[in-house]
Amino acid sequence: MEMYVEPAKRPGRRKLIRKSPLMPTAITHDIEGIRLIFEAQGIYDASTYRYTMHLPPETVAMIMQTWASKPLPDRTALRSR
Repeated sequence: MEMYVEPAKRPGRRKLIRKSPLMPTAITHDIEGIRLIFEAQGIYDASTYRYTMHLPPETVAMIMQTWASKPLPDRTALRSR
């Protein structure tokens, strides 16, 4: 999983704050949705922070619908370039 952060209201550089697999233990779910809990760097320093993303069922459904409705590129064709 890659996670980037960048300014929202002014021009600025995008910073990669995480590049590692999301482990199954970082994913929990209940009636209120899915939670992703992971560590990543901070925005302005090299500190590590724990981030929690809560995805309610409506958001998970929207992600799944988007995934299913758009054709994925042929990975074989991408590798031959």
